[in-house]
This record gives sequence, structure tokens and C-alpha cells, in this order.
Amino acid sequence: MWTRLSLTGEILLLAICATSNELLPESVERKECPRNWTRYDRTKSCFFVIEQRLRWSEAERVCAKYGGHLASIVDEYENIFAFDVAKKANLSVPTLWLGRLVKLTKTGAYEWNDGSIGRHAEGFRGEPPSGTDLCLTMWLDFDRPDGSWNEWDCNYATGYSSLCKKSFKRIAPAPAQATNPNVHHSRRCCLSALCANRCSPSERCIPDDLDCWTKTCQNTGPGWCLPAP
Repeated sequence: MWTRLSLTGEILLLAICATSNELLPESVERKECPRNWTRYDRTKSCFFVIEQRLRWSEAERVCAKYGGHLASIVDEYENIFAFDVAKKANLSVPTLWLGRLVKLTKTGAYEWNDGSIGRHAEGFRGEPPSGTDLCLTMWLDFDRPDGSWNEWDCNYATGYSSLCKKSFKRIAPAPAQATNPNVHHSRRCCLSALCANRCSPSERCIPDDLDCWTKTCQNTGPGWCLPAP
């Protein structure tokens, strides 16, 4: 749609685009996981299998470089999800490191190395261990997620692959940017072939009196040069 404005003897034509997508900037904050990570909405987390076989502390350092920690598991649903993500990695050795549980002296509760409280005990095979500092593995050749956890030597020399977990990356919407309007600087013209005021090839002369297109007008049919359709 073109809007006509008269300024000091010239016509300025502004092209105004009325599509709703351009008038309404994106305002919803998005939360994304990096490429090759798997998103889990329930705990607002991203998961990634580090296939290299490392000791627990080495695997934790690699995961930290990605901005995460070896995976904590907060409930049975996340355990099922983590088990599925790990299974899909098709590891040659079907065991990987999870996070580390440390028993808190004051409360006796277990805390994961990322600071979350360890309340999910069904992951352990058999009775939960009674130690105070537990490096956990998940055994992927087990037939179900429950019972797939095992306490293991943190310094196990051969090492295991590991499951890294981190929070969503929050992506704020880009600030709305003002777009420059399409401005056409018009000038006077006339319909008569004898008139010196001619429009450019990309314009056409629109007479002040539109009837001049169908009848002979006095004063050579003055008008304005406007963009050709």
C-alpha cells in the first residue's frame, strides 16, 4: 500500500507493508539444546553421550567444558529418558557414567554433583548402597531403566563413556529493528508529449485530474511521476 505525502512541492510515496508477521516482532523466549544433544522438557535439560572412555573425574571435566555435569537423575521419568538416550548411542561397552552422589552430613540425604537432591532410589540394582561418596554407572544391557544403576570405582582405569547433562540455553528474542520505508521522490510531470517534464522509464505520469486519461485536458494534463506498476 502506498501513502502519499506532499512536502515542499514534492510527493513522497511510502510503501507500507501490512502483513501481520512484519508488524509483530517475535517476543517469545526460546530454549534450545546444542546440535546432537537431546532435549528433555520435564527437567528443562539437554543430554549428550560422551563416547570416549574416561575415568569419572576426567569425564566430568569434559562435560564441564560443554557447560554441564555428568547426569543427575531426579525421578523415574528422567531415568527412563536417560536410559533411552544412552541406549541409542549403541556403545561398544554398554555401560556409562552418571553423576556422583555425596551423602550430606546434616540431613543424611544424597546430593548429586550438580547440586540437585538424589531422591530416586529405584535406579539402583538391589538395595541402595550405604556409602557416602558414590560414582554411579548405568548398565545398558539391563532390560529396564529401574535397577540399571551400579556404584563403581571412580578411578576405574579402563574408564567408561558418560552421560552429560546441562540446562537449556535461553535465547532471547532479537530486538525489533525499524525498517527503512520504501520512499519514492516524485516530481511534477504532464501527459502531453510536448511537455518537457518527463517521467523516468520506471515511472508513469499520474494526472491531477484522472479524467485526463480519457479526454483532452487543458494545461497539458499536469500530474505527478509515480512508480510504474
